[in-house]
Amino acid sequence: MFPAGGKFLYFFVAVLLAGVARGNAQTSMVENLRAEWEAQRRQFGNIAAAMPSEKFHYKATPEVRSFGEIIVHVADDNMAYMEAVAGVNPGGSERYSNLKTRPEILKALTDYFDYGAKVLADLTDQKAMESIPYERRGNLPRWRLVMQAIGHSKEHYGNLVTYMRLNGLVPPSTAAAQQRQ
Repeated sequence: MFPAGGKFLYFFVAVLLAGVARGNAQTSMVENLRAEWEAQRRQFGNIAAAMPSEKFHYKATPEVRSFGEIIVHVADDNMAYMEAVAGVNPGGSERYSNLKTRPEILKALTDYFDYGAKVLADLTDQKAMESIPYERRGNLPRWRLVMQAIGHSKEHYGNLVTYMRLNGLVPPSTAAAQQRQ
């Protein structure tokens, strides 16, 4: 009935809208988006930073992206989502395709998350609900593009966890959970 991940998306939107409908005493939709953005920045940024330089070119199999290429892919595609939210013509895919080293890749990831935080800082609940044209998908509300970026990061976070495990490394979120026990 729902596309992959659709149940989560619809549940998240319902929770956001319920909070907005309750008035100013509750957290606004955009405040929720900002909180989720920062949580994803920490989770994705921490795992990207935890992989040693010599493993950034690691591939689980020859035909898949390397650890570093996954990070570049996420930063590149997600930047386009956030540029659309900001009303900027997306710079196009492959803007980061020439990045090869760990420092270059981590900088691109930081730049992407910083840009997204800036876009969200300027977003209001009303503006988040406005529909805007996006590629071949027709008109979509801005909040949905923000959620696409967050969801896309979460999808590929799973790849990064697997790559760390295949290299005998413990992902930072797992290590933190183990320390709390």
